Amino acid sequence: MLQTFHLRGYRSLLDFRLRLGRITVVTGENGVGKSNLYRALSLIQRLADGRFAEAIAMEGGMPSIVWAGDRKRNKPVRIGWEIETDFFNYEMECGLIPLAPGDPTQFRTDPDVKVEKLRLHQHGKGREVARRNGPAVKLREPDGRSQISPLTLARPESMLAEIRDGARYPGLTAAREILLSWRFYHQFRTDADSPLRRPQTGCWSPVLAHDGSNLAATLQTIIETDGEIALQTAITEAFPGIEWTPTGESGGFELGILRPGLKRWMTAAELSDGTLRFFCLCAALLSTRPPPLLILNEPETSLHPELMPALAGLVASVRPETQILIVTHSRELAAAISERVECKRLDLVIQKGETRLAEHAGPRRVWTFGDGEEE
Repeated sequence: MLQTFHLRGYRSLLDFRLRLGRITVVTGENGVGKSNLYRALSLIQRLADGRFAEAIAMEGGMPSIVWAGDRKRNKPVRIGWEIETDFFNYEMECGLIPLAPGDPTQFRTDPDVKVEKLRLHQHGKGREVARRNGPAVKLREPDGRSQISPLTLARPESMLAEIRDGARYPGLTAAREILLSWRFYHQFRTDADSPLRRPQTGCWSPVLAHDGSNLAATLQTIIETDGEIALQTAITEAFPGIEWTPTGESGGFELGILRPGLKRWMTAAELSDGTLRFFCLCAALLSTRPPPLLILNEPETSLHPELMPALAGLVASVRPETQILIVTHSRELAAAISERVECKRLDLVIQKGETRLAEHAGPRRVWTFGDGEEE
């Protein structure tokens, strides 16, 4: 389970620490930085899959994502991540690529990873198994011996993605696989060209794709395993009296719905945005291959307020081995989840451009990297 998440210097998250529960619901008004929190967590996974520079480029590059407010004079611009799970603690710090004389690189908006550290929790103590300083990585083998990796890392690369000798460095491999198993969903396309609205040639699908393109096949997979009762309960609560099917007349996979009073089935191309998105949330939350961490960003988008209790029921029915973080602007959804299941509720506010937890609102601190000083 992800215990704590600490981020420094990313967009509006100057010095932000979050302690999570098994189910955590984060709320806040528009513009307080909720989406920044979601994106910052997703970037950790991009470190593990080797797409960190690509993900930052999609956000406009390093100059676009660093804290833009006050900072101490002559201090380097840095972004720092630290996560603590039941199994390991991982830290990373990156900055801007310096304009050094004779440096020919044109990738000036890439991240320059300065430091990475990985510690494993063993018998109540943290044992460092990997440390990266600049391009060099120091690794500890299972017998306790340490050595410098012969692999020299490029500036935007992470040791999580690049060092893949699981026999010699099992802790690094295990940490990477845990991060890669996290699952993120940020809305779902429902426009006319969305894959949600098209028939698909399906296959066994225990995990909903990030864009929902295998929705119908995922629903059928849930039906053919042990999730049919929970799935039907959620759909009945949301849409009383409807009939539905994930398979089309031609044998392909396509969501179809028969509403009370109608004499023909409606295909996915005809369904409302909210209906499609609710079925996607069913498929994501009732996955037959549950992830250790599931993160939803604004799942209430396009849903009628009357569907909040049904969505809360879905969250409550998720298997206990899955930790859930929900980022939402809907206080109705947060309240409905609290009524159905024990959860941790946190509210975000913004002060002088900085995102903070409402309970910690107060004088703003200016963080400096390296020396740990604050003012």
